[in-house]
Amino acid sequence: MAGLTRAAHRGVYWRMGRRYAGFAVGLLGLLVVAPGVQAQMNEYEARYGTPVSVSIDDLVSNPGGYGGRAIKTKGQLELGMGTGRVFLLKDTMARGNIRLYPMPNLESQWNEEALTFTGREVEITGVFSETSALGASSGTNQAYYSIQFWKYLGPPPDKNSKEVLLKSDAVPLEALVTKSGGLDGKNVRVIGMYRGRNLFGDLPAKSERDADDWVIKDDVYSVWITGKKPKGSGWELDLQMKRDTNKWIEVVGKPETIKGVTYIRAIHVALSNPPRVAAVVAAPTPPPPKPKVPPVVVFSLPLDGERDVPPTGIFKVQFSKDMDEESFKGRVIFRYAGPRLPGDREFVGVKFDYEGGRRALVIDPGDVLRPGRVVEIRLLPGIVDIDGLELTPRPGKDATAQTSDILRFQVAATNASFPPS
Repeated sequence: MAGLTRAAHRGVYWRMGRRYAGFAVGLLGLLVVAPGVQAQMNEYEARYGTPVSVSIDDLVSNPGGYGGRAIKTKGQLELGMGTGRVFLLKDTMARGNIRLYPMPNLESQWNEEALTFTGREVEITGVFSETSALGASSGTNQAYYSIQFWKYLGPPPDKNSKEVLLKSDAVPLEALVTKSGGLDGKNVRVIGMYRGRNLFGDLPAKSERDADDWVIKDDVYSVWITGKKPKGSGWELDLQMKRDTNKWIEVVGKPETIKGVTYIRAIHVALSNPPRVAAVVAAPTPPPPKPKVPPVVVFSLPLDGERDVPPTGIFKVQFSKDMDEESFKGRVIFRYAGPRLPGDREFVGVKFDYEGGRRALVIDPGDVLRPGRVVEIRLLPGIVDIDGLELTPRPGKDATAQTSDILRFQVAATNASFPPS
């Protein structure tokens, strides 16, 4: 075992265009199994017998005939309910399901790959068992089936995977985030700086969906990456180490936007250089002039409506068009929402700064925000873009004679801890 390569230890090889688990290497199309792994597989077969091919329906219909025996079966992999990740193998007619438990030597690899197999057919080789437990709802003993496996065959690789990589559109993170779902479901290629498991609080903490998800960021725009770990041939980044956050990563995948937060289901990750300025400039041949439309607020950090906002930090509001900086003077109010309460202080030190290149208004409260309070940014009538068109409310936001748009945020309760911004 000491002489095996790292690739052999990972236990992945290809045969007939499908992925197998086990320590192996391919040589000129011939399948060569590492001796240590072959010995281990033989050990399992010596203990449980030669695997017999059987359907899931047969297993659940006649569990006594296969209990404690080595079997090989196929089914659709699904993510089940329970503490931690629970994977189920189901037949196509949904007549039964079996819980899957990898042998220790496969556990790390299985946990990494199984999510990419869900909803597709896999083949499992292992020992079958049946247990019974008192049902919480029925009050009677119920049968449960499981397979502890030492080998698995994943679904065929996507025939179009290389074509997907070639046809993915290069999209700046700014365009992906500010279009708010406009590119969902399409194949995109993005580049961002690695930020670990949201180590700097670039995205709301409650938006994390899985402990293996991670964040990339460019400028003030951040997205979650899910489905693949930040590693590749010859490199691997740590989700918890800030020292790894100086790397740029290219991600190819399909975006999904949920409650204003963008997630990308990755199909390819690689180290990269920073995005080139040329990638974000307008095309050489501009389209025909479009009718001028008034500006609106398109994005903010924190997100509008965000709860648990840090008591210290700055706020950024981005607009759909380049704005007239002078028009902000006297027309932006930062304050606590609702009636004044004892202990409230006026934000006499508040600072407003407009970043023209980013179309973003930066607001520094100049004070520590009171825990649990709601603060609001009021944009008053008279704020215009460089064409003189006045700011209009976002869809679903009603303008009044006194206000063009309002953004609200709730400050975190006491004893909250936040990473640096």
